[in-house]
Amino acid sequence: MEIVSRVISFLSQKKRALFLLLISLAGFFVFLTSSLGPNNLLRADSELYHVDFDGVAFMAVFIVGFSAYISHKTLINFGYLLLIFSLPVAILKTFAEMVSLLATMDGNALEMTSTISEFYTIFLVGCFLSACGYFIDERQKFYETRTLSNLDVVICFLLLVTFNVINIYAVILRSDLSISFGAFWSAPAWLGVLSSLSIALSLYVIFDRKSKDWKFSEYPRQVMSNSKLLLDSVMSVVLMSAIFGAIAFYYTSQSSIESVSVTTEIGFLSMFYAVNIFILSMVSALRVERNFLELDFTKRNWHIIEAFAFLTFMSLAPPTMWDRFSTYFDQAPEEIRELQERIQALEERGQ
Repeated sequence: MEIVSRVISFLSQKKRALFLLLISLAGFFVFLTSSLGPNNLLRADSELYHVDFDGVAFMAVFIVGFSAYISHKTLINFGYLLLIFSLPVAILKTFAEMVSLLATMDGNALEMTSTISEFYTIFLVGCFLSACGYFIDERQKFYETRTLSNLDVVICFLLLVTFNVINIYAVILRSDLSISFGAFWSAPAWLGVLSSLSIALSLYVIFDRKSKDWKFSEYPRQVMSNSKLLLDSVMSVVLMSAIFGAIAFYYTSQSSIESVSVTTEIGFLSMFYAVNIFILSMVSALRVERNFLELDFTKRNWHIIEAFAFLTFMSLAPPTMWDRFSTYFDQAPEEIRELQERIQALEERGQ
């Protein structure tokens, strides 16, 4: 009853702001559906090619629930957790969709442009949720919080795995079962991610004066107890995965579509795996570090966004306005074309 009374009191105190929020959310939803949904205002063929918001809605529910669970366990402000988890999870879902696109690429440009639009819509919703978290955040002080337990970390791991499985399964269903779970497994991608991570960790041990030469069995415990080391190492792997993805794309860009798809998939899956590890390292850091502000999640998130933007715009950048209209700019005026036709006709008569 106490919770109910608090909710009623909160609603009565903030009723105008809540009403404004509901209207604003409804307006934003109408804006998205009228612009990108079925039978939208932007494309005449939008009945066939439009953004599917079901997957985006599932992602939003997961982000809110995941952040709420960690907030409940750590007493960290829900807004701050929404701020830091929204974009990595959105990037995670985006790369799952990208891998699906590469695995089912058939040369249908109309469908491809619609799918790529959906990628950016997913990221837009992630940005929207992150912005909401920013305005909810109360700039909390660290001493009001507590750390996660080992069980909490395991539960978060299982939640993330469940999200990935459902997300991938939904992508497979949308492809009419033309791909399988195997499309989301790449041994070369795992090799690149894990070897890059091991390089970062071993360099830390070699050049840090305070670190002894750990036994191999000690690495998991030492790494998991050093949250900043783990976060920085994984962040560097994400950045390298993005660069490798761009290299892989350009390396095969003049080859067949199948070759481009297979090679680029490795780069995208490297990012997919690395971002998964990054999210888990964020959760693990909250198990170790009570002063969560020292972890500077927002700065690290910014680097992850840079990597995402670099890879997507290097490989899936839409045509610019100049590309779209250059054919019209390059056309000769009507009088010149008519004169050229007359000259050509005279030359043919002379022959």
